[in-house]
Amino acid sequence: MRTLVALLLIIAGAAQAEEKIYQLEFETDSNWTSIEIRDDAEFVNAPAGETMNITAKDGLRSYTISPKKIHLRSRTRGQVNMNLFVRSKNNVLGLTICKGSASSYTWIKSEQSRQKNDLKERNHCEPAALVLNLF
Repeated sequence: MRTLVALLLIIAGAAQAEEKIYQLEFETDSNWTSIEIRDDAEFVNAPAGETMNITAKDGLRSYTISPKKIHLRSRTRGQVNMNLFVRSKNNVLGLTICKGSASSYTWIKSEQSRQKNDLKERNHCEPAALVLNLF
């Protein structure tokens, strides 16, 4: 009986993975871009001691961030860079990355991987998986 209880406690502990905050880098040259999280992770504010930065070559028209989606629109098609923070229990982050035109690019990266959207498709959106932390 003790063995069964101990085994159940181990399984329960493994099932409750620890949430971590990861920093991501984002860059685009599109006049609008959106990044949507497809799983249980969420965008969060910068943790203590860190800052969120955004730079836009020609300025931004709008910038919206919610727990599941970021949308930004720049004044012209010019370079935009920013860093983001994501809280997740998983080691892989499912994203949908969209951009304004087929000739532009959008990429997002963590320390371990990078996803680039340079599709020439009509809707300019791409499902992506970003590795946040290696085992």
